[in-house]
Amino acid sequence: MNNKLKAEILSGLLAGSMFLSGCGKKSECEIPSRHVHRYTKQVTEEISLEEYIDSEKLQYHGFDWNPDYIEINKHDEALYKALNKKLLFNGVNNWDYLYNTMVKNDYDYLMFYYEYYTTEIYTTTDEDGNIETHTRTVRHDGWHSNPYDSDNTGDVRLYHHQFFGYRVVNKNGKYVLEKSPLVDDIRDAIEEYPYFPQDCVEEVYASYKFNTFQLGKLRPEDFDDFEHPNLETAKILERK
Repeated sequence: MNNKLKAEILSGLLAGSMFLSGCGKKSECEIPSRHVHRYTKQVTEEISLEEYIDSEKLQYHGFDWNPDYIEINKHDEALYKALNKKLLFNGVNNWDYLYNTMVKNDYDYLMFYYEYYTTEIYTTTDEDGNIETHTRTVRHDGWHSNPYDSDNTGDVRLYHHQFFGYRVVNKNGKYVLEKSPLVDDIRDAIEEYPYFPQDCVEEVYASYKFNTFQLGKLRPEDFDDFEHPNLETAKILERK
């Protein structure tokens, strides 16, 4: 009996128990061999995620249990445990999600550094109850998106989104996850680093210095420090 037929039979047998068990409960799976089940998570109306997880919980960190399964050996079991620890999914099998992630994050933005000082009045009381009034200078600084603020210093950051995946390597008999270098297009990493978390995006930035009167004229598209993903094609292995 193949796995598909087994899964169909198992689905029918478990339908009632799943209905009665409710969220957070375990399935009544009785498959004796080592195996992992397919779990799915609906992200949007059009896009869902799937990953194989070494669990029998009906819900696992937002993913729903499915009777579909694959049989694994002892070494596979260790591999899936490593992947499941970070909830990593196979990028090729979930390419629609990754492509959509690139689309949503295909924008850069500018931030401007501001700095100003204020005088603060405060009091102290000595052991005899005498109160003294003092002043001190307080520095305020940070980053914001307003290029016209009079407290801007001229320091500018261009923020950009990049992506990362993971690969699994065997070190001294133990599976270890290695994070990929950051890339502008997921297709540049997916072959060597095939596993991804749901949040596979990191912000990076480039720094500049301008005269303050120039800040209002700056636009993200004026800079060419970063590349962008090729969104003209949704094909997984077609970079350009």
